[in-house]
Amino acid sequence: MGRVILCTGEYASSPYQFENIGVKVYSAEELCYVLKENAFLLDREIVNKKLVRWIDECLGLPELSGALYPLLHQKTSVGAFAGIILHHVKFYDRETIRSIEEIYRKSANLNAYEKMKTRVDYMVSNGRYAMAIVEYEALLNELPKQSVEMNAKVLHNKAVAMCGLFLFKEAAETFMRSYRLQPSSETLISYLAAKRLSMEEGDYITFAAGVPEYYEETLELEKRVEELRKLWDTSSEKAYLDMRISWKENANAVKYYEETEEKVQELKNNYRICVGY
Repeated sequence: MGRVILCTGEYASSPYQFENIGVKVYSAEELCYVLKENAFLLDREIVNKKLVRWIDECLGLPELSGALYPLLHQKTSVGAFAGIILHHVKFYDRETIRSIEEIYRKSANLNAYEKMKTRVDYMVSNGRYAMAIVEYEALLNELPKQSVEMNAKVLHNKAVAMCGLFLFKEAAETFMRSYRLQPSSETLISYLAAKRLSMEEGDYITFAAGVPEYYEETLELEKRVEELRKLWDTSSEKAYLDMRISWKENANAVKYYEETEEKVQELKNNYRICVGY
């Protein structure tokens, strides 16, 4: 059962509209939701008298509007302004509010394309890979061709999202597109890693032998793979997997299959989130 959310203020008969994103809100909770979900797109336009007056007159929250009015005449950051609203309404917990304030802080000096990229990067960090890939493609279609560095970064991060969906062959191709635009050792290592994951071991060895110009990067990749193997061997996940295997080997099949079913269902749910179902 979800937590009970007590509404703050009144439900407005006249909505407040965020012109730049085309969204209307009717309550304090809807306002907080928009401030959170569009933190990468909203900027100083939210620090305005019209919004504060709407909070006062339409939501019936004079205490909140009273705290916001003085900020209109100060060099208040967008994050601080949004934070006061979020803390007052208490629609989100403190940790979430702090993360929202941080997003506003980071995006304060970004241009429109950088804000779009940052928003999609946030999707990737939260496992929304399929949605992120679509958004990255839309951003690539809008970016000027002369913005070489930004195009390269978007391509790189799009490839990372593809890896999240195990699309390693497509990711390798996208990493290489990024590398050709702006050569970088890290992007090349990422390309080789995606190739390694998309191929049988023998095929990858043959491929790597055929690109001697990437010799240093292939060595670095193998070094990182070995470090990851060592981390895996000492991880709690590995210990848990070994324990489950022992259940099966020691005739505790019921517990093994029950745990396996639970884990499979968890993975299915996570995958649905990743692909946007």
